[in-house]
Amino acid sequence: MKLKKRSTKLLWLVALGFLAAGLITGGATGAWATEKVSVAIISFSPYAPWYIVKEKGLAKDIEIDIRIIEGITEKNAAITSGKIQVVMNTLDTMVLTRAAGVPIKIVAIPAMSYGLDEMIVSKEIKSIKDFPGKTYGADYGFLNHMWMLLTLKRAGIGFDKLKHIVMLPQDSAAAFNSGNLDIDVNYIPFSIQSIKRPGSHILKTSLSDRTWERGLISESISVNEKWLREKPDVAKEVLRAWFEAVNWWKENPEKGNQIVAKGLDWPLADVKENQYAAIMLTLDQNLGAFGIGDGKPVCMSIPDGAPRATSGPSGWGKTLFGGTPDCITGYVYPTYNLFNDVYMEAGVADAKADAKEGLDPTLLNNLLADGYREKYSSNKWIGRIGK
Repeated sequence: MKLKKRSTKLLWLVALGFLAAGLITGGATGAWATEKVSVAIISFSPYAPWYIVKEKGLAKDIEIDIRIIEGITEKNAAITSGKIQVVMNTLDTMVLTRAAGVPIKIVAIPAMSYGLDEMIVSKEIKSIKDFPGKTYGADYGFLNHMWMLLTLKRAGIGFDKLKHIVMLPQDSAAAFNSGNLDIDVNYIPFSIQSIKRPGSHILKTSLSDRTWERGLISESISVNEKWLREKPDVAKEVLRAWFEAVNWWKENPEKGNQIVAKGLDWPLADVKENQYAAIMLTLDQNLGAFGIGDGKPVCMSIPDGAPRATSGPSGWGKTLFGGTPDCITGYVYPTYNLFNDVYMEAGVADAKADAKEGLDPTLLNNLLADGYREKYSSNKWIGRIGK
C-alpha cells in the first residue's frame, strides 16, 4: 500500500521572513492560450481531481501544471515567489500560513474528513476524561494536532495536561504500536496500523465526532493573492474546472478513480479507501460554507449514499462557538478564527489573521452568478464504491 501523506512537519514559520520580496515574476499577459497555471498538491486522492481537469482538458485555454510538493516550507516559498499559483492544504494549516505573512487567499473548501481521521487509544483509556497525564502523537500545526486541541478545549482540559510527541503519521502509528504512546491522532491508512496494538480501540472518528458540521477537519484551495487580483478570470476558470472535475468524478466514479490512481501512481484500491472516508464538496456546499445565498453546507446536505453518523449533537457550537447551533451556514469564517485563536493559545501561531482577510468568496460568487451551481450539482458520494 502506498503511503498517503497529508502533511510534513511544520518547521517552516521561521523561513518566511525573507520571502516577502518574492512577487509574481512577470509572465505573459496576453491570450489565455498561453496561460500556464501551476497547482501544488500532496499525495492525497481528495486533492487529485486536478488530474481529471488535466486529462479531460476541462480548463479552457489553460495548461494545468500539477506539482506534488509534500513540504509546507517548499509550498509556501513557491506560492510566495509566484512559481505556483494554487496550493492545496488543510484549512488549519493555511490559516497558519496566512498568519505568518504568506500572500494567499483561501477561495474554496474542496473536501473534508468524514471518518478518515481517527483517535486510537490504549486499552486503559475509556473516555476523554482519561486523557490527562497521557502522551499523544500528532504532526505539529496540522489538522490532527488541531483536532486534539479542540477536543481538549471542549472538555475543559488544559493543553499542558498531555504530552504532545511531534511525529509524522507513519512514525506516530509505529510508536503507538510499540507502546510508546497512549493516543495516536492519525488518519487512514496509518490508523489501521495503530489499531493492531493489542487492547487498543477507536475512541472516536471524524464521522462520529461530527467534525464535518463545522469543517474542523477540512481541506482548502488557496491562491496567490497578487495573481488573483491580476488574473481573476483565469482564477475563476481554474476553479470552475475543479468543480466540473469533481462533478464528473461523482457521476463516473470508476473512471475517475482510475485517472486519479494513475496521476498519483497509487493502486486503485488506495484511492477507494481514501474516498470512502472523505466528502468532495459541491459548489453549493461551498456556498453554504461561506454563507453565500441559499447554499447548503455539508451538514445540511450529506451526500447521497454516504453513511450517517450515529452519535447525537456534537456540541461544537455550544462549547466553542458562543452557543450557536452545531450546523450553520457560513461556518468557515468562525472556524477560521477559532483555528487561529487555538493555535495562538497553544503557542503554534504568533500572529492573528482575521478570516475576512484570509478568505475570499469572490470566485464562488462569480461561479454562482454564471449558473454553475445548477450545472455541477451532483451530490453523490464517491466512496459509495469503497470498502
